[in-house]
Amino acid sequence: MNLRPVLLLPVLALGIVSCGDDAARGPDPKTAYVERATAICDDANKQFGGLTAPTTPAGFAPYAESTVAIVEKAQVDLAALTPPEQDRAALQSRVLNPFAAVVTEAKAFVGKVRAAGTDQAQLLPLLSQIPRTDGIDKEYLRTYGLGACADAITLQPS
Repeated sequence: MNLRPVLLLPVLALGIVSCGDDAARGPDPKTAYVERATAICDDANKQFGGLTAPTTPAGFAPYAESTVAIVEKAQVDLAALTPPEQDRAALQSRVLNPFAAVVTEAKAFVGKVRAAGTDQAQLLPLLSQIPRTDGIDKEYLRTYGLGACADAITLQPS
């Protein structure tokens, strides 16, 4: 009697059970993270699409406040997600920490805009002080699968 087929059956059964276990566990942590983060960023992009750029000095402060509120909510929501363990440090240093710093800077910027009121002489110089998102590694976001976040992680809606 050839024992090879008999010995192979338990191995095949174990392999099938293992495959079933993977499916039961759901998506891998990176896929789940990317899906959740993309939903947050898609929402921010949608909100940006609803903003109308100001046409008068009086409209600049409300526009800046709305823009920063969208960005801050996205930053807080992204920071609340649990990144996959193997990617946590890179996401933290390349995206999440710089993004938090931009939000802090943006909130201070909005304070200056509010203080300027409708005075064009004070508002115009502030345009050159709009916080920049250069410190956030948008290319990393894109290669990670978070293109929607790379698009949303700006203070200037498209």
